[in-house]
Amino acid sequence: MPSFIRKDKHRVGILCCLLIAGLLFQACTKKPGLIGDTIQPDTDLIKLKYTDSLTITAYSLLEDSIRTDKPENFLLGSIYDPVFGTTVAGFYTQFSLSTRNPDFGSNPQLDSLVLQMAYSGYYGDTNTFQTIRVYELEENIFYDSAYYSNRILTASNTELANFSFKPKPNSKVHLLKDTVAPMLQIRLDALSTELGNKLLTATADNMLSDTAFKNFFKGLYFTADPVTNGGAISMFNLPVNLSRLIIYYKNSEKDSLQYDYTISSVNAGFNVFNHFGYQNADPEFIAQVLENDTLSGSQKLYLQGGGGVKVRLKFPDLPLFEATTNDHIIINDAKLIFTGLHQDTATFLAPIKLSLVQMLKDEKYQILEDQGYGTEYFGGEYIPRTNQYQFHITRYMQEAVNQRKSSENFGLQLSVLGAASRPNRIVINGTNPIGDSTTKLKLVINYTLVNN
Repeated sequence: MPSFIRKDKHRVGILCCLLIAGLLFQACTKKPGLIGDTIQPDTDLIKLKYTDSLTITAYSLLEDSIRTDKPENFLLGSIYDPVFGTTVAGFYTQFSLSTRNPDFGSNPQLDSLVLQMAYSGYYGDTNTFQTIRVYELEENIFYDSAYYSNRILTASNTELANFSFKPKPNSKVHLLKDTVAPMLQIRLDALSTELGNKLLTATADNMLSDTAFKNFFKGLYFTADPVTNGGAISMFNLPVNLSRLIIYYKNSEKDSLQYDYTISSVNAGFNVFNHFGYQNADPEFIAQVLENDTLSGSQKLYLQGGGGVKVRLKFPDLPLFEATTNDHIIINDAKLIFTGLHQDTATFLAPIKLSLVQMLKDEKYQILEDQGYGTEYFGGEYIPRTNQYQFHITRYMQEAVNQRKSSENFGLQLSVLGAASRPNRIVINGTNPIGDSTTKLKLVINYTLVNN
């Protein structure tokens, strides 16, 4: 190869290297950009937002009545609450034959008729004397029927018991030679032997089947005298072996006989509550709940089980949520936070759990879709450490924002979960309490704005 060709190739190689080095140097001196910077302009970037200032209107109102048949606990007693006033809880229940068509023998004679009821808990002050009264039912009740907290059935005028006692839900009982779980025992023959003799003289047809027996002996009604101070509502577990009606008797052949009438899970029964119109409740309670001063919900709100009080919530800012932007809103997380105003944990225990539902037209309601994601996500349980309840309502808020221009939003309803069997109450902070904005009722929302 001629020498001048080799020299030209050498010069070309040097020039190429210098050109590449120059380009690299120019690239290194340019300010680096973000990935996708040349694809999406700044005005289209996703924006992450947070707010806890969305307006909420909230107020307390009375429950009309609640369904209380087949309750978890049967409630009996009276309590005076300085905020909520006086409440009396009572119940109705049937009894069943322990064996079909029992034979009491020749000339049966009543010794005693004793009712046993196993405690399952209490609410209030057990150091206060309670007076309870028991009557025989004169009206049939049925297992497959619905019964409500304000239902009154016909009962006999004859008192089977007028019994005063202090509840002892944590004290075991010595029964014959055994020590058994806490229970209440009531004599139902001390004032009248009417029921005891009726049971002993029942015909074979009356005891041929459980249905025939329930038509013959329709059951019992339990109520309590209202207390003026303190008091407690006792909870009883009736469908257990310890809870029963026992008739002790003798006949011409034998002495010291007994027969048991049981309370099974298929016996009809329901709780009833009397709040006496809340006439001796706290004046602030009366103003909001009875006199419809809904604006006072900004200070405090009231919740009570036992067919008592619930809370209604609405979000009037929803139609304006994105009025100042053309962005589309994606709700990443929405959480409602309720904080207790004060709590007497020694007497008035907070409800274990609250219920939150979506209101529809004509006072109907439906379960929130967020609840379908499970209790751990949805929330509602009492948090003792913070004296709070929290609910995740992300799906509800997304749907509410999506539909805010096309349909009316009727808000949410908060109540005590299991109110048919739980008399617990709580006072919670309103939407703008004086002097403590950190514990107000609030809705915390994390959301994303995306350009349409």
